Amino acid sequence: MSVLKKPPTMKMFLAAYAGDPGLLDECVGELARGFAGGILGNPDIQSRDFPMTDTDYYTPEMGPGLVKRYLSFPNHLPPEALVDLKLHAMELERLGSVGGRRRVNLDPGYVFSGGLVLSTGKFSGHRLYLGKGVWGELTLLYRNKAFRALPWSYRDYLAPEVQEALGRMRESYFRTERQGPERQP
Repeated sequence: MSVLKKPPTMKMFLAAYAGDPGLLDECVGELARGFAGGILGNPDIQSRDFPMTDTDYYTPEMGPGLVKRYLSFPNHLPPEALVDLKLHAMELERLGSVGGRRRVNLDPGYVFSGGLVLSTGKFSGHRLYLGKGVWGELTLLYRNKAFRALPWSYRDYLAPEVQEALGRMRESYFRTERQGPERQP
């Protein structure tokens, strides 16, 4: 018989993109300050800004020349917090829209021992419902000391520099978990 246990906390993650890196700074700061009274903390690990060259899916809405940044936050949260984090991110996207077109896209998720989970408002057969209209997707699996692609993984997550940043986030996750819950908010 299964015995239900409380899950460990997760390291919150964000993939953010826009045509203006300054707008990314502004929106990431607002997300960190505005979500649940600032519980995320300021980003602790950030990648450089990468030009979005793997897809033009967002170009009609957001325009050309988009850059993408991957970052994580120091304070770990329960996995179910991802639902409200996604809803907060979507509200920030809406508030920053001009003429019904987003200027920034904020995709929250979390890094944990098994890989990387992203949240989305879109259903697909491989996604699990988390609540309040939000779906979760295991985007990368961590196995044999590396993040591994799944059939639906976004190609940009496989770039060596992105993998390096994700590896640092995973290491930070374990360092914080070893400190114990009394050191976390």
